[in-house]
Amino acid sequence: MAEAQVPRMETREIAPDIPSGLELGLRNYWYPVLRTEELPSERPVLLTVLGEDVAVWRDAAGRPQVVHDRCPHRGVRLSRGRILDGHLQCAFHGLRFDGTGRCTLIPWEPESSRLKDEVRVRAYPSEELGGYVWAYIGDAERFPPPPLAAEVPEELSNPEEFVWFRLPTEIWDANWLLTVDGGDAFHAVTLHADSQSTPSENGWKGGTIDPSDVPLADRRVKIVDTPHGIRGISVDRDGEPIHHGHLTRDIRGERVALPGIHTNPISAAPGAEPYAARLWQFPLDADRTWVVRFLTWRARTEEERTRAREIFEDVALPRVRRVSDEDARIAAGLDLVAARSDEFLFEPDMDLVRIRRRLRDAFLAQRDGERIPLARDAMAFPV
Repeated sequence: MAEAQVPRMETREIAPDIPSGLELGLRNYWYPVLRTEELPSERPVLLTVLGEDVAVWRDAAGRPQVVHDRCPHRGVRLSRGRILDGHLQCAFHGLRFDGTGRCTLIPWEPESSRLKDEVRVRAYPSEELGGYVWAYIGDAERFPPPPLAAEVPEELSNPEEFVWFRLPTEIWDANWLLTVDGGDAFHAVTLHADSQSTPSENGWKGGTIDPSDVPLADRRVKIVDTPHGIRGISVDRDGEPIHHGHLTRDIRGERVALPGIHTNPISAAPGAEPYAARLWQFPLDADRTWVVRFLTWRARTEEERTRAREIFEDVALPRVRRVSDEDARIAAGLDLVAARSDEFLFEPDMDLVRIRRRLRDAFLAQRDGERIPLARDAMAFPV
């Protein structure tokens, strides 16, 4: 007799390519939830990630720990508790929990009480790497987490070869799917016409740079194919390129990787060494998005590191601050369902459609018992 097939769950979409639940993100991936210095040793921190409140603290060895922010006894926030002997104690009745979610103390029960084995709080694997605290938000038993280094940019495990500069974490007032949409590869030459463009003929010798003097009314967009997919290039009326810094040749890795990681290889000014802009966008909740960003250069010597810092401070940092503000303002003006339900897409948007469907497919795969990992070398340094 043939084995009976288990029917797949019916998919309800809230808008095209958005199955219900995807608006709250992709679970079972690693996320940079805090910068290292933002997690003190003396008290827990409350965060909301993928629509879930979590408590984060450091144990007795200084390692980060992450648990669901509700005591299983009476539902009080554990993030309002204390850290005692490296364990998190509920402020209400004093139950304590370790980083695995195991109850280690019920104050009115003897140490040998078996009740401790019956009460747990949901815990999430966590690690520290590259100046960030990472959490694997999901079901670690059903979908065991891969090694952290396998699914984050390669430079974070290789400080001898690279130098990176972290930007302050931001919260944007938009659903995360809209912020990912906002990273399409041809909007920049218009939205960031002043904040990214530079004169094309002069090599960078240090210091700040003025924007290109070609008026916006005289600019056009040329669509080109790159190893990262299509890219919009800014040109003047004669077809001469206007420098925006986006590299289009000899680049590696993925431009947008699961679970919502953008990589842009950039030379901020002619003559300046290229860098990779790494950007995570993931839900705080259905209406707000965490935006975590750093810029990284290949730099083996002190001279190369000094040069990278000069480019970062003089050119890249002012640029990325303006770009981030412009992107955030665009995303905040959109409603997810309305935006996705009433679109007129053009040929260059097909790259964006592929990214949307990759996120959709990863969400549906988990519902059916499969976790889609990052492709091999997806997080390779691109230049």
